[in-house]
Amino acid sequence: MSFSSDELRDLITERENALRKPGAMTFSRSRYQIKRILGEGGMGITCLADEISAANLKRPVVLKFVKDSLDTMRLDRFLNEVQLSVLFNHPNLVPVYRLESETLKVEVPRQKSLRGRVYEHTVYYAVMQYIDGWNLRQLVDRLRKLNIKLNPDITMFIINRVARGLHYVHEYTTEEDHQHLQLVHRDVSPENILIDRFGRVKVADFGLAKRSELLKSDAVNKLGKMLYSSPEQLDGVRVDRRADIYNIGLLLYFLFTDNDRFGPEWGLDRMRDRIRTKMQKSPLSDLKDIDPRLAHICEVCLSEDPDGRYQTCEDLATDIDIYFKESQKIVTNEQLEEILNELFKEQPTFTSRRFIPLTGTPHLRPPGYDPASVQEPEKIKGPLPTVRMDEDEF
Repeated sequence: MSFSSDELRDLITERENALRKPGAMTFSRSRYQIKRILGEGGMGITCLADEISAANLKRPVVLKFVKDSLDTMRLDRFLNEVQLSVLFNHPNLVPVYRLESETLKVEVPRQKSLRGRVYEHTVYYAVMQYIDGWNLRQLVDRLRKLNIKLNPDITMFIINRVARGLHYVHEYTTEEDHQHLQLVHRDVSPENILIDRFGRVKVADFGLAKRSELLKSDAVNKLGKMLYSSPEQLDGVRVDRRADIYNIGLLLYFLFTDNDRFGPEWGLDRMRDRIRTKMQKSPLSDLKDIDPRLAHICEVCLSEDPDGRYQTCEDLATDIDIYFKESQKIVTNEQLEEILNELFKEQPTFTSRRFIPLTGTPHLRPPGYDPASVQEPEKIKGPLPTVRMDEDEF
């Protein structure tokens, strides 16, 4: 069918928008009742919905719709994302349950050439796990608002989980013919790293994931994507898994410093050229307050030359494991859970015995904090240790 009529396009778009309104119901394998729109990006729209099954049982899910499904390129890219995501099964990836569809029947009432004709248009949407939590951008914004610095050990715990999830993606092979797909995420950014209320880290959004042998793509053009791109992506040359490792380095820098590495270049003239020049410089001068061993890990990830980076996410994750073992540090999901739940309270009290040692600030002075209400911790010199979970006092 050819969509040559602007009126027909408008009618279909109107019907699609109605599908996402609060209270709207869709019917496929299950019934989904839209609660609210969670977000809208350049390619898709996500909605929180209740999945309603037998006996009126409900569970929250996220429905992801392709934006402007009449655009065949967008639709193909969306279906590619879902096709990949439904295959994955890893604790550090956001699960995609299934692909659903809704058939819209549209009657064009006015235009004479189309009057009385009914057109059918299929709208596809992915059903995903609802992650009740925050992304890394929200986490850092909250820390900055409270004037708290995240302990680097917590940062390394988060990055370790990100690396484990991405390594699974990079190594993914098909079950039938054991073909290595050589996938690259290509959009590893703070907004796409989620942490739920139980401290579990999840990598999301595989809309840009492709096989590396197919990835001699155009240079990144969108301003937002430039802040989290590798040199190869900016140059528009072939990329492989090491581009994702560079982006992990940018995440490390972001969590260590509370700033995007290329944030100062945002919106300036010749922004791309400025970022590309900065990529040639070591980040170490900005990481003087970070343990040199951890700063070195970040520097290796951010090597301009892909051969100078970690060659796999497994290598990166292993280096982090070795750091924790040799420094006798233990970080757990439960610790991260406690930090997040305290941070995002309307009025944090920071009274937990674990909380202060697990942040990078030995003395907290957020609004409403009463030093007399809790024993003042001793001033710690040097890097703050991560609380051991096997100590008798716990």
